[in-house]
Amino acid sequence: MRHLSRSLAGLLRFPGPLSIAVAGFLALLLAMGIGRFAFTALLPQMRDEGLLDVASGGLLAASNYLGYLAGALWAAFSRRANAARRLLAGLAVSVVTTLAMGLELGFPLWCGLRFLSGVASAAVYVYATGIVLRSLAACQAAGWSGLHYMGVGSGIVVSALLARHMTVVGSALEGWRWLGVVAALGAMVVAAVLAPLGRPELPVDRADGAGASGPPMGWLAAAYGLAGFGYIVNATFLPLMLRGQAGTASAALDGWLVVGLAALPATLFWVRLSFRWGVYPALICATLVQAVGVALPVLVDGVAAAMAGAALLGATFMGIAGLSQWLARVPDPRATARRIGLITACYGVGQVFGPLLVALRGPGGGFAMPVLTASVALLCSAVLLELSRRRERLA
Repeated sequence: MRHLSRSLAGLLRFPGPLSIAVAGFLALLLAMGIGRFAFTALLPQMRDEGLLDVASGGLLAASNYLGYLAGALWAAFSRRANAARRLLAGLAVSVVTTLAMGLELGFPLWCGLRFLSGVASAAVYVYATGIVLRSLAACQAAGWSGLHYMGVGSGIVVSALLARHMTVVGSALEGWRWLGVVAALGAMVVAAVLAPLGRPELPVDRADGAGASGPPMGWLAAAYGLAGFGYIVNATFLPLMLRGQAGTASAALDGWLVVGLAALPATLFWVRLSFRWGVYPALICATLVQAVGVALPVLVDGVAAAMAGAALLGATFMGIAGLSQWLARVPDPRATARRIGLITACYGVGQVFGPLLVALRGPGGGFAMPVLTASVALLCSAVLLELSRRRERLA
């Protein structure tokens, strides 16, 4: 036992590529898969238990995405951010807000919690990703980054399975509390491994790094913003959409489980494809595939079409994120964090409008119009990506 403790202490003090990638995996699992997307899994049961309706659920989702936008802007315009401190703060807030959602505090306080959770998700995503990618590059082990991005899909799977279990043996509020416990356990590992690696670095010598801020990326940012709008309606309301077709809570949650399972290998697949085709062609292809997946549940009747759409959604949304962030990178790590924060903020703007559109249509408005609008937004995103490829030449 003593030997095991010494080995673990050494692993945390001098983490290798696997430890770094696992910590990154857990960071995205708790802050994104749980902190952001657990709401999608638990929303149907919250509605069934009379805690929310579709409109208030849309407003809660929009509050979370507005917080994500604020967190991304915070990262984008911070010139001297301490990545370790911001990562630790994001982890703590993500855990606390997830646990607090398990208390019947009322709609206004829940909106505040979801906003703070969104800020925390953005902070953990931007700073954990920056630390992981830089650390793996220093270890000459960039290939391990695929494990880092698998955390989002794994968190979706965890939240879907737990929500499915809660429909049988518990309540939605209990589900939030259990997910908070899972997030707390993961946060301790992330803090132990990644925070020491995120200590402030020496300022970059601007004389050597002229132009380190990188080329303009306006078309890419606009395309990424449309992608944020394009995926978020289904990513927020898919279980509710399936509930109307499948009729049972467990069958509806199966669709969200499919999203998570499809997301697990997605980033690695699209990165590998980008090696063959190029980053822009792979990104455009992923965007077009997602447009089809988003529209399927309302264009074709039946659970099978909805499940196919769920698989296509899961198989593309993290690939689009990973490839877009790769295009935004520059040699200066601080400039990279700001550029990733900027395009993430554009993504966040798109995400806010999706749930708001559903909320404005009210409980009887249905999902067909918002979903088809989202699919069209993805088609427009693909067009803007082609313009970016021709004019900005980021890769």
